[in-house]
Amino acid sequence: MARRFIAKRGDTPSTKDRRTSNVRRAVAEEYTIKEALEIFISAKEAEGIRPRTVLDYRQHAEYFSRFMENDEFLISEITPERIREYVNYLRKERRAYDGDETRVKDVKGLSVNTINTRLRTMKTMCIFWHGEGMLDYNPMVGIKMMRDDELEEVPGLTDEEVDKVLNSYDEKQFAEWRDKTLVLLLLDTGMRINEAVNLQVEQIDFKRLSVYVSSQIAKNRKRRDIPLSREVAKRLKLLIEETRQYFGSDVQYLFMTAYGEDFSADTFRRRLNRLKRRLDIPRLSPHMFRHTFARNYVLNGGDIFTLQQILDHADIKTTRKYVQMDDEHVRSQHNKFSPVRRLLKRSGRARL
Repeated sequence: MARRFIAKRGDTPSTKDRRTSNVRRAVAEEYTIKEALEIFISAKEAEGIRPRTVLDYRQHAEYFSRFMENDEFLISEITPERIREYVNYLRKERRAYDGDETRVKDVKGLSVNTINTRLRTMKTMCIFWHGEGMLDYNPMVGIKMMRDDELEEVPGLTDEEVDKVLNSYDEKQFAEWRDKTLVLLLLDTGMRINEAVNLQVEQIDFKRLSVYVSSQIAKNRKRRDIPLSREVAKRLKLLIEETRQYFGSDVQYLFMTAYGEDFSADTFRRRLNRLKRRLDIPRLSPHMFRHTFARNYVLNGGDIFTLQQILDHADIKTTRKYVQMDDEHVRSQHNKFSPVRRLLKRSGRARL
């Protein structure tokens, strides 16, 4: 029977095992950001995340790598101090749309919402890496989301801006007629741009006047039917007929490029950006049509609970944020629903 060698007093099996475990942890394998990212993404893909989310994870990791000025840095170098330096860099130095020549990028500093989105991604990654033993501690534990004095929301378009956009399209040109049809669809349904550009012909019910959004493309992974106005349904039907006439009867997607290729959300964003400069509109993006729909839906008498279902919001608070009223709309609603005006009219003293 082998005899146990005792090198030091008090070296019981339990204390020795603990010390050995600590040594193993101290010399644990170091992971580069690329290695750690692949492990993280592989685990998330096993959970069923979507390809778009994977792209976002990769993009956000690339943003941080640029800040670190090294795409092979070790994740153990991610410290609370470095994260705070990164936040300040995003706030004060990073230019919005840097690298995109089609965007204006004179203003330094990203929006609070954009910075918080990147921090949430980093938080998710660090929680995973710490849980897997790839990090000794979670450097995001003490990092808080940024706060702004005023809640930052994407504004809707004014009625004048909507008219300006719609009247700008030359409907004799297929691409512009398609763009106008897409804008009208967004204004009519409040759909997300990725849901709209990925619509297939079979998702339109022309008899029931509704659009079926499958769980595969819905952001919250819940299928839903969205009511469709007769006028927009008519345009969609004509778009399908013309698209199939140009590119063949087997075309399944509603929105195609003038070359018969897939029409992406990014392509539409670039076209809106060019249109924005031509029309001299301060801001113009696909998401603004969604906010415009939400605001007008409520102004026209729609209830916020139905709106929540149409917009596919899990929380009613999110829906409330979408209904942003400018001063003109606030004055208009006050003038229409003022209790005093009704009181004076009822008492026959409206002239007062």
